[in-house]
Amino acid sequence: MSFPNFFLSLCIIAILGLTGEVNAKENLKFIETTGRAVIDQEQQIDVSRRRALEDALYLAALHGGAKINGFSSVKTDTSIEENLVVQPSSRILDYTILAEEKSATHYIVKLRAAVGQLNNKKCDGRGIKTISLFQPVIEIDPNAPFWVNELTVEIINTMIDTYSSKRNVVLNTYLSTYLDIEKLNSVNDQFDYISLTSGRDRTQHGDYSLVPSIKISTGQRLSGFNSYETMFLEFQTNLYEGEKYLMDFSKSKSIEVLLKSGGPWRTLNLFLASTKETIVAPIIEEARNHVIEIVDQIGCKPVQSRIFLADGKLEVPLGQKHGITLSSLAVAKGEITPFSILRVEKLLKTKAILVPLNDSLNLEKLSGKTVQFLENM
Repeated sequence: MSFPNFFLSLCIIAILGLTGEVNAKENLKFIETTGRAVIDQEQQIDVSRRRALEDALYLAALHGGAKINGFSSVKTDTSIEENLVVQPSSRILDYTILAEEKSATHYIVKLRAAVGQLNNKKCDGRGIKTISLFQPVIEIDPNAPFWVNELTVEIINTMIDTYSSKRNVVLNTYLSTYLDIEKLNSVNDQFDYISLTSGRDRTQHGDYSLVPSIKISTGQRLSGFNSYETMFLEFQTNLYEGEKYLMDFSKSKSIEVLLKSGGPWRTLNLFLASTKETIVAPIIEEARNHVIEIVDQIGCKPVQSRIFLADGKLEVPLGQKHGITLSSLAVAKGEITPFSILRVEKLLKTKAILVPLNDSLNLEKLSGKTVQFLENM
């Protein structure tokens, strides 16, 4: 192998090794780099400063991974020349300048950059979701079997147990409280008698309200000489967001079960005969699956809220109860860079104080923006 090809192979192995190392880590990482630019006496110092900054940003992007494109070209003397094009595979999301220095010949810029790709496709239980389950809506056909009332209680208990078993869910149950959204949005608790005496069950900012409903009906159909009595069940769950109880989504599931069959063939009737146990078991399993679907959809919802300026600090009305931890990262739309990265500096149960990565940013311009926390993204 010739020296140029050997050198090219070493470069590819080294850069691919760097890329593999980065891909094995999380999508977002912080990197400190130093950029240098020669001071040209004939140009203004701002030109050298900008070139040093560009050099530092390019190095930071390369540390986040690189794409390699190679090609060969034939010279006029028929020798082959290898060409290598190296491009960053990650983005500079935000950065802050740590230090600047000017020597006799060079301008030097040291910075810290947030490099990577923000992945919004993952939804493996982002944060902790606090859910309040209010009084279920239950409709039962008068022609349904007598034991159906007990079945609805078992279904609701199964739902509660399934919600409570999920690690990213904190469940509050208010089974005897009807969720009157219009009343809750119109009442001022400071002047309301019930609120002042016994209190009203309310959902807080960043939390969710849930109202399950169960509708049970019966039917009969004929097929040849046989008749079949069936029961239809429909589970529906309405989910509301925040203290304003805004409809977030509604999910339903319908199932049909055979209660009894009749016909001239006794053997077939015995074969198709159903017992309470064989009817209830699949219904309970479907109720459990319905809850799992709800939890999965809630888990995909990002932990986000608006930030505002209070006493010179950036606050967000989300805290420990929402799964945020000290030094958690959040991202907002940037002014100069694509994003502004913020870090949790102080944490309370329902409030967090954030500081931007770039400490030169105007906090008033960040106030009012929506931030999304990067945990489990």
